[in-house]
Amino acid sequence: MTNGGNNGRDDPGLKLEAAPELKLPTIPPLIFGVPVIVGALVHLFIWQGDILGGTPGTVLGIALIVGGLALIAWTWKEMRAHGGHPEPGAATKTLVTSGPFKRSRNPIYVGFLLIGAGIAISLSALAMLVAVFFGGAALTVLVIRREEEYLKRKFGEAYVEYASKTRRWL
Repeated sequence: MTNGGNNGRDDPGLKLEAAPELKLPTIPPLIFGVPVIVGALVHLFIWQGDILGGTPGTVLGIALIVGGLALIAWTWKEMRAHGGHPEPGAATKTLVTSGPFKRSRNPIYVGFLLIGAGIAISLSALAMLVAVFFGGAALTVLVIRREEEYLKRKFGEAYVEYASKTRRWL
């Protein structure tokens, strides 16, 4: 874990810098969820391509869903242990690099992908599984790139070094 410093905010004699802001078009679950819902609708009404049916598909799907939920819960716990929170609209005070953040800079979004893929596989809905990847692309373009720029402004070299050692997804 690396602290971001106070940027002069605690010293009344120093000029205060404007806090770096993160502006997102909407909340990340919605950005990811819309393509996945569209994929589910395509599966229901247009194209019923199968993935892996029966018990194997259900078991694999449930395992992915549970894994995704567990990863998100672990990430929230790790963030809270370091004084952070998962709310992307609030200011980030600490750069968390431990726990699931050792392997991925975006473990919550990896959890989204696991859950979406798990639902698609358990329902044997190929269109929905394809849409999960569009949801991941939408997260990358509309959220992750903005978050990365925000974190570079906020934490500077500490974030650049962390990002050079840790993958964006997995």
